[in-house]
Amino acid sequence: MPNWYWEKKDLRNTPSQAKGMEFDTETRYRREGVRFILEIGRTMNLFHLTLATGAVYFHRFYMFHAFQEFPRYVVATCCLFLAGKAEETPKKCRDIVRTVRTLTNDKQFATFGLDPREEIMVLERVLLQTIKFDLQVDHPYQSIIKVYMFYTFWNTYIYTISIFKYYFFFTKSYSYNLVCRDLLFGN
Repeated sequence: MPNWYWEKKDLRNTPSQAKGMEFDTETRYRREGVRFILEIGRTMNLFHLTLATGAVYFHRFYMFHAFQEFPRYVVATCCLFLAGKAEETPKKCRDIVRTVRTLTNDKQFATFGLDPREEIMVLERVLLQTIKFDLQVDHPYQSIIKVYMFYTFWNTYIYTISIFKYYFFFTKSYSYNLVCRDLLFGN
């Protein structure tokens, strides 16, 4: 099973940066990609778990490939397509492409090429190889819910409020930010 955790130094030495992209630009591209995944998913009424899985696939993909080689909107769409399959909420590729068309401008949609469906299908194979066919993503949500239920059981209202504040902070940051674990664990 692959190790999907990276050190801070690895985050400053990604393939995109090796090809000359600034760290801030890469961070912005990552946020735009995840935001795009969330936008497509919400438009298509997908579950939050599917969107979070797509975001994780997106971040993992760009730890091995450069933004200069693979357009972020195409990769984001492909990650969501695969996440739908992995989380058992599949959507047809043509429906996703139709949604993407409504959410993008002509320049962004042009990155999908002449046959967007085929582009997504081909990229799906690259994505699967990149993530080493490891479709299982361990999200923190279940653990957080268990802790919440424990404190709720013991009627500790203040702890419950605090946990929910951290829950919403963490789930928001978890999808957008590759280094969120540093904020939580102080590394």
